[in-house]
Amino acid sequence: MGILILRLAWVQFVIKDRPVPGTPYTLAKMAEIQSERETVLDSGRGRLYDRHGIPLAGETIWTAALFPQEELAASVKAQVERSEDGPMHRLAAILGVSYQQLLSRVAVLKEPLLWPSPKGKAPLALSPAQATELKELDIDGVMVLPFARRYDGQLSGQQWLGYLSEAVPQASGEQASSSGLRIPRTGTDGLEKTLEPLLRGVGHTEAYVQVDARGNRLPGSPLKVRSPGNPYYPLSLYTTIDKKLQDDIEKLAIQSGMKEGAIVVLDTRTGDIEAMVSLPLYNPQDISPQGGEWNNRALQAAVPGSIFKIVTAAAALEAGVTTPQELFSCSGQYEKYGFSCLKGKGHGPLTLAQGFAVSCNTVFAALAERLSGAQIQSAAWALGLGRDIGWQSENTLGLPLLRPLAGEQHGTIFTSLVPDDSGARVQAAIGQRDVQVTPLQAANLVVTLLHGGEVTAPRILQKVTFANGQKLEDLPGHLSPSGTGRISASTTRLLLSWMRQVVTEGTGRSLMTAHWPLAGKSGTAQTQVKGAPRNNQWFIGYGPVDQPRYAVAVSVQNVAPGSAHTATKLFGQVFDLLSSTSGA
Repeated sequence: MGILILRLAWVQFVIKDRPVPGTPYTLAKMAEIQSERETVLDSGRGRLYDRHGIPLAGETIWTAALFPQEELAASVKAQVERSEDGPMHRLAAILGVSYQQLLSRVAVLKEPLLWPSPKGKAPLALSPAQATELKELDIDGVMVLPFARRYDGQLSGQQWLGYLSEAVPQASGEQASSSGLRIPRTGTDGLEKTLEPLLRGVGHTEAYVQVDARGNRLPGSPLKVRSPGNPYYPLSLYTTIDKKLQDDIEKLAIQSGMKEGAIVVLDTRTGDIEAMVSLPLYNPQDISPQGGEWNNRALQAAVPGSIFKIVTAAAALEAGVTTPQELFSCSGQYEKYGFSCLKGKGHGPLTLAQGFAVSCNTVFAALAERLSGAQIQSAAWALGLGRDIGWQSENTLGLPLLRPLAGEQHGTIFTSLVPDDSGARVQAAIGQRDVQVTPLQAANLVVTLLHGGEVTAPRILQKVTFANGQKLEDLPGHLSPSGTGRISASTTRLLLSWMRQVVTEGTGRSLMTAHWPLAGKSGTAQTQVKGAPRNNQWFIGYGPVDQPRYAVAVSVQNVAPGSAHTATKLFGQVFDLLSSTSGA
C-alpha cells in the first residue's frame, strides 16, 4: 500500500505535465479523454436521381457543424460581455438566427450539432457563397461539412418516392438505439420500400473529434472522417422522372385549386413515366398515418366516368355489333335504367362517332345491351385496365422480382359476371358502378392506342450504377400483354381519330386554343364521399396530334357536382407546359 501511495503521488505531482509520446497532450490531459463525439454525414443509403441526374433522394449539401469545446464557450462568454460585433455576429446571420439565439445555443452545446433548417428536420443547406464565407470566418469549433440530405423538407407530389420510417427523427439521418448502436432507417412506402434491397447501404460516413470528460473538443484535436471506403456502394438508381417537369406540374395543379387527384405524363414512344403528381401533397420527413397524404393517387383506382367509353367503343367495334356510321337517337333519357344524358335535353340523332365526341350516354348504353360482360371485360384487359400493368422483372439485380410500383392497384371492371346483368353492363359502359381505373392505367391506355393495341408496361426505373459511376445494369422497357388478346390496329386508329373529334367538335372544344393540336376524352363520374354526392373529373389524351410525344391523364377527384371541369383545363395547361419545355 505504501508503494502504491508513493506511485500515485509521483504521477500526480511529478509527471502529470509531461507530454505523452505520440500525442500533443500531457498525461493529465490524456486522463481526461473519455471518448469521441461524432456526427453522421451520410447514412450510406443509395441515391435516387431523375432522368437527367438531378437528385431526388440523397442530395449532398454544405451545412454548418458546431463542435462543443472550451474555446468556443469562452469566446461566447467574452462576446456577451463585450457585446461587440465579430465573427459570431456574421455566423448568426448566415444561420438565419439572432445573435443572442446563436450564443444561447452554443453555450449549452454538449454534442456536435449540424445546424437545423428552420423548415424541417434536416440540416440547414448553405449556398456556395455562404459556405465560403463561413470557412473564411475561421471560428474554432465551427466547420463547413458536406451532408447527404435525403429530402429537402418541402411539400411534394412525389408520393411514388415514398419515405423512410424512423422512431425519433434526427438530423444525422439515423436513429440511435438505447444501446448506442445506430439503426438505419428503412423504406416504408414508394420506391424507398420497393427498392430497399438496392438502396440499403454498407455503412455510414461520420465526422468525429476527440473530447474530454466534459464533452469539450480537445484543443488541437483534428476533425476526422470515417467511411466504409467501398468504391461500389452506395448504388445510384436513375428513374425516368423529369424533376423539373414534375415540379412545374405540381405548381399548375395547386394553382388550379385541385385538392385531390393525380396527373400522369407518359412518353408515348416508350411508355416511360416522366411525371406523376399526386394531391394532396406530402412531406416525406413528416408523415401523418391518419392524414393519408402519402398515398399515391396516381396508383389508386377511382371511378372513371366517360373516359371508359373508349373501352366500350373498342369492345363494340371488335365484336362487330356496330359501325362508325350507325345512327342513334338520344332523347335525353334512357328510360330502361332511369339515367339521363346531357341534363335530360338529349342530343337528337347522331352517329357513333358523334356520340363519342359529345359523350352521349344513350349511345353507349345501347351498345352495352348488345355486348356481354365478358366482351367488355376482355376489351378492358386488352387495353391494360382492370389489371396490373407496371414494369417488373424477375431475377434482376439479385432479386426474385423487381417491381418498383408495387403499390399499384389493379382496379375493377365488374365485381361479378354471374349473373350477367344488363343493368350492370349499361352502367359499366359509361364508366360507373363497379368500374375503377387508376390515372396511370388511364394514361397508359392512350399509349396503348398509339401503339396499335400493344400494351406497354409503364417504367419508372431505367438503370442502376455503382458509386464510382460504373454501370451495374440497364432496365429496358417491355410490353404487358393480356391473356385475352389485343385490340386491332384498325380499331385503335379509329378511336384515336374520334379523340381528335372530341377536341374539335365535342366536350373538349376549349382545348382548341392550346399551343399544340390535341386529342382526348373527357369524363365525369358520379360518386359519394361520406354519404355526400361528389364527382370525379377526368381528361385523358395525347399531343401533338400529328406527331404524338406525350400521353397525359388528369384526374380531379372529390369535387362538388356542377363544378367547372378543372380536369380539361389542367390537361390543356400541362400540354402548354410540355410544348414550351420541348422547344416547340
